[in-house]
Amino acid sequence: GDVTDNATLELNTSGDFANNIGGTGSVVKSGDKTLTLSGANSYTGGTIISGGTLVATNVDALGTGDVIDNATLELNTGGDFDNAISGSGQVVKSGDDTLALSGANSYSGATTISGGTLIAANVNALGTGAIDNRASLLLDASGQFTVTDLTTESGGNTEIGAGSTLQATTLTQKSDSTLTINLDSNTADPVIHAASQVSLAGTLDITGVGDVLDSDPASTDDLDTFTLIASDKTIAGDFEKLTVAGMDADLADFITVDGRIDDTGKQYELTTALTWYADRDDAVTDAHGTFNLTNADGSFAVNTVLENVDATLDPASATGWDGTSLIKQGAGTLILNAENTYTGGTTISGGTLVATNVDALGSGDVTDDATLELNTGGTFDNAISGSGQVVKSGDETLTLSGTNTYSGGTLISGGTLVASNVEALGTGDVTDNATLEMNTGGDFINNIGGTGRVEKSGDDALTLSGSNTYTGGTTINDGTLIATSVDALGSGDVTNNAVLELNTGGDFINNIGGTGRVEKSGDETLTLSGSNTYTGGTLISGGTLVATNVEALGTGDVTDNAVLELNTGGDFINNIGGTGRVEKSGDDTL
Repeated sequence: GDVTDNATLELNTSGDFANNIGGTGSVVKSGDKTLTLSGANSYTGGTIISGGTLVATNVDALGTGDVIDNATLELNTGGDFDNAISGSGQVVKSGDDTLALSGANSYSGATTISGGTLIAANVNALGTGAIDNRASLLLDASGQFTVTDLTTESGGNTEIGAGSTLQATTLTQKSDSTLTINLDSNTADPVIHAASQVSLAGTLDITGVGDVLDSDPASTDDLDTFTLIASDKTIAGDFEKLTVAGMDADLADFITVDGRIDDTGKQYELTTALTWYADRDDAVTDAHGTFNLTNADGSFAVNTVLENVDATLDPASATGWDGTSLIKQGAGTLILNAENTYTGGTTISGGTLVATNVDALGSGDVTDDATLELNTGGTFDNAISGSGQVVKSGDETLTLSGTNTYSGGTLISGGTLVASNVEALGTGDVTDNATLEMNTGGDFINNIGGTGRVEKSGDDALTLSGSNTYTGGTTINDGTLIATSVDALGSGDVTNNAVLELNTGGDFINNIGGTGRVEKSGDETLTLSGSNTYTGGTLISGGTLVATNVEALGTGDVTDNAVLELNTGGDFINNIGGTGRVEKSGDDTL
């Protein structure tokens, strides 16, 4: 049956004690034997381990009080163990489960992780003794963990979470062990400081490197150096393998990422070098043409020129890379600043690739399956395909001249984007929050939204057939702009300094100004209801043009070769010519 302990329960025995224990009293484990508590216990008076081993196979087995451990406490369970642990004894984590220690513990004995995962969720969770990690240990609390000796045995993994640092007397990473260090923008170096000996072997796995290593626009060599491990004595050995952002740095990065012991022998540093083609560790080539940034908030800028690798070096035999193409992977942002000459094309499979130079992507085609941001001016004539989006940012004027097929849409967030090909903006919708200039002819069927302006330039005739919602107005500087939908020009005013042809029916309510001519074509009935000021005259070549405002046709002459219907009152002073008919409708006096 259950035990109600309101004083002291001393267990000087072995075996599995499965009775539930409640009450306000304490539990004492004495004697040399191993005793297991497996119940979900609620006693509040604390636990004293004075001898032998006390095994908890339930995270609530020791009730809610503090634990004084002067022998061995073995935790073979998972969950959050928040009881405070003190005393001179040791703590053992066994079993396959994941257990978090969240209390501020002060025990001075060793900590052994023999199975599963132990998460230290408090910087004082591991007490002050030595740590022997034979399974998995995660330091996951903001601030500095202070321990004596930390040893990761073969097959073990010690992981330091972003925001955590470690102060130890000695650090030992044995062969076939792994040290994982997670970096973020708030990480200070060194991540690990040892007052005495550091011995390295096994694998070093780094994540978040883009948050701590930033490029220097003035440099084409090392970008930056970040100290991971510092020792007051010496560092012996080295890691056998380095992985960056979960990928093997020797195979995955055209940016060379190195871990090295510095010249003093006391610091292990992480360094990067901007090398499209790099002769690292005497390899034929370590570059791979692939840049993988896994941190969605991180970015990396490349300022060196990326050119084709000499084909005689046969990079494909060493890395599988053709030596001429670039691949952008991961959720982060890669920024290319140089005038690059590689010819093999660019693939964006994740995150954002930013080009701040119109030649940044070389001369090959671009396959954009994520986001291509063009923060530059000039003419970008690379063909763009894929399912991704193109973003025009910055204040400059950029021209897209290719026959592009990308389907993810276009965002104009700054400056002017000029389309000199009717298919330059792919097949997706356009969000125009700055200026979209169409210097082309043909039928532009993409829908246009946003707060920006649309400009028509060049001598060609361009047709807008979408149901557009942009609000910044329309300017026609040259040629002919044909609207085959009454909503084709959005909701803003139209400044017409060339020819506006309205081949549609319905009520066109946009105000029209400028020096150009308005033409009504097609068989439908179109109503102009604005108080318009355009001066270039009006041509009615088909259908019916209805004016519901005496100023709807501006101030120029009207050539009526179809039907002009005046459904308004007032003084209509425009001259009317042509072969067509004039109709007066409505109740007003005209």
